[in-house]
Formats: sequence, C-alpha cells, structure tokens
Amino acid sequence: MMETDTNKKHGKNAPGCGVGLYAMLLIGICLVGVLGICSATIGLLNSEPEEARNLVHGSEVQVWRLQPMRKAGLLELTEVPSAWHDESFGFDGTTACVLTTKGAGRVEDGVGVFFMWSEITKTEVNRTSETTMSVSVHNSESSFSCIFGPNEGAERFLRQIETERQGVSAPSDCSGDACSASDSGEASG
Repeated sequence: MMETDTNKKHGKNAPGCGVGLYAMLLIGICLVGVLGICSATIGLLNSEPEEARNLVHGSEVQVWRLQPMRKAGLLELTEVPSAWHDESFGFDGTTACVLTTKGAGRVEDGVGVFFMWSEITKTEVNRTSETTMSVSVHNSESSFSCIFGPNEGAERFLRQIETERQGVSAPSDCSGDACSASDSGEASG
C-alpha cells in the first residue's frame, strides 16, 4: 500500500528522477561557467599590453619592467631612459633595448651590453623577415641588435642613435662669439 501512494504522488514509476535531472543540469551549467572563467583567465594572461612592443619614453614604462636593466647595470636606480623597447615574450623587460643620455644598450637573459655614444662606430638595419627588422649597433669590438616588428618604432630608434652620435662628434664647447671667431680665423688662415 505504501508503494502505491508513492507512485501516485509522483505520477510515474520513477521516483526522484526530476530532482536528478535538475541536479545534472545545474552541474552542467556550473562546468560551463568554470570553463568560461578558465578560458578568460588564459586569454587575459596571454594578452599583449597596449604599449608592450612599441618604442616608448622611459617615463611611460612601468618601473618593474625596467628592473632587469637595473640588475644588469644598464640603468641607475632612478634613471629614466630616453627610449625603451621590450622584446621579451612575457612583456617583462627581460629582453629589451634602451637609449639613455650616456649611450645605447640591450639586456637579454640578465646579461647587459652597453655602448657609450662615443664608442658606437656604425649602425645597420636588416630585414630579418617580411614583418620584422633588426637595428644593429656596433662598436670596435662587438655589437648588439634590437628586433622591431611593424610600427614598433625602428626608424625612430635608429634616428635617435644617429642624432646622438652626431651630437657627440660635433664640437660642443663652442658658444656664441667664441665659435664664430675661431671659425673665421680658420677660414682666413
């Protein structure tokens, strides 16, 4: 008699089936939500910051991204670079090029290379692929290259190096009448 009352109560011979289906539906919705959260997190971690690869002034760079250059001795503790370009995979500054008031440098895997403006003998631009180019900076003993993608500032980087090199080689101790007097004396002599 008890069985008949239960069957009549649910209306079918499968008591509790509705609750089980409802639980499975909730678990399915929960799993889809967790999967969505995981994929969004992975996408966020792999996303590229807006200024990540562009050549920027050092004041626009987060301080922690300059830390590998400071550890390698390319930058002083409070020094702000004139230009900075990140090439690292994780956008963390572990592979980057820098221009300072003293010279140009590069850090890669904790090892820094730095040339004073007066030490730089030449620069070269090479197309490494259809979309990337490298700017090589040479001194009398060695060189380093900075890799740039499209619209990342390779031309500006090269132009800044060439301008600084010309500024170092030009006489900078002339001022006003002293320069013009020595120039006129050289021309007449």
